[in-house]
Amino acid sequence: MPKKNKKRVEIKYPEIAVFALYKGSQMNEHIINSESYSHVLRFIENTMRMNNVVSDKVGISGYKEDVVAYIAMMVNLCMYKDMEIELLGDTSEYDPDYLPKNIRIRSKF
Repeated sequence: MPKKNKKRVEIKYPEIAVFALYKGSQMNEHIINSESYSHVLRFIENTMRMNNVVSDKVGISGYKEDVVAYIAMMVNLCMYKDMEIELLGDTSEYDPDYLPKNIRIRSKF
């Protein structure tokens, strides 16, 4: 059997891996009109405003784990932003198994 002539892929080990998106490359009607898009846009705009920054371009960098934690925080905030919290009538007894009726349990699978 003849050997296949496969090109060996060169693995790169840069100090910093930079990924950039072309303007409009990720835009589509479903994403732009989604609630999560609006939420993340507000989050980034608020972050910029608090730091007195105005720009159409944003770069987020850091160690991989920190960037992942930052993005995960935005996702969590978006998922749970409409959660209603109610005060229990009798707070003298704590019941760790109490779950309000308006909270639906999300499956981990």
